Amino acid sequence: MNIATKFACALIGVLVLAGCEATPTPIPFATRPLPAPLPTKSATPVPTTAAPTLVPPTATQVSPTATATETATVTPTTAPTSAPTSAAVVPPGLYVTGLRTDPNPPLRGTDLVFSATFLNATGRTQNYKWIVYIFRPDNLTRSLNETTRTETGIPTGSSESKSLGNFKLPVGGPCENFIARVAFFDQDNKSVFFMKPDGQIFQHDFTVCALVDIPNYPTQTPRPPTLTPTPAPGVFAIDLRIEPDPPTRTAQLNFFATIVNTTGEPKTYKWVVFVYRPGEPRSIGQTTGATNTFAPAIRDVQSAGFWRLGPGGPCEDFVARVAWFDHNNQPIFFTNFDNKVFEKPFTVCP
Repeated sequence: MNIATKFACALIGVLVLAGCEATPTPIPFATRPLPAPLPTKSATPVPTTAAPTLVPPTATQVSPTATATETATVTPTTAPTSAPTSAAVVPPGLYVTGLRTDPNPPLRGTDLVFSATFLNATGRTQNYKWIVYIFRPDNLTRSLNETTRTETGIPTGSSESKSLGNFKLPVGGPCENFIARVAFFDQDNKSVFFMKPDGQIFQHDFTVCALVDIPNYPTQTPRPPTLTPTPAPGVFAIDLRIEPDPPTRTAQLNFFATIVNTTGEPKTYKWVVFVYRPGEPRSIGQTTGATNTFAPAIRDVQSAGFWRLGPGGPCEDFVARVAWFDHNNQPIFFTNFDNKVFEKPFTVCP
């Protein structure tokens, strides 16, 4: 066999082998492995509750939310057990998100001052007159007490503002639970509760105790048995509320005294409210004498008559004292638990 014949046979062998190799079977598309999907970023959660609309603004304020329709004497919706997440979208409005007491924890016999944390999501400063109502947990339809109305310019974003006035629980009792709610006054001078961003009424639960009932109370001095002495048997004045609040010139000012009877038996007194200018020994006015029987408890009583300041002047400061009349018809001032004459400072403005 010559060289050409050998080369031809070798070439034929290569072609035969190539022609005999098996053709790969295609994998059906439905059975092909797919690439793992890339992780996607979750969208910002949106509250499930509908965003409230705003009440049409007045010249100086915008109502916080249209859903805030309940007042201090109407049973509102129960507050939720959980707050919205920090990532939640806040609908436009003015809200209360926190309330703290000073001192904290609250103590019997001390003036408790409240500071509210506002969240202004309206885009501009809002001017509001607001108040803190104090309720007992078993009665949310009628407040037990309240602070003084406070007018505040609330900037955009989150800010804290201190209320005027205070709440004081007398000494000589156990720990007691309370609920505080913050309200504003609308154009009709009706109180309306502030809401939280989730559309529910804001409320703050707190407990007031005697100092001896609070373990590890922060103090730099040895803890005394009680913050103030337990009152001896007697009848005391511990507060005086004035309506309208705030007092204004030409208005008939009515006085409501908080009287505590610790004698263990009813006491009947004829009493009156005297009005003084600060530092002056002689009164410039008084209410009509009222006669009430005080049971062994705490009671609010309204004075008979009223006191009024004439028009045509600036804001003026005054001091009110409550007195009872002895068997010689001589007035004797009620004292507080420290045996100091009870006084209530107040200011009357145009």
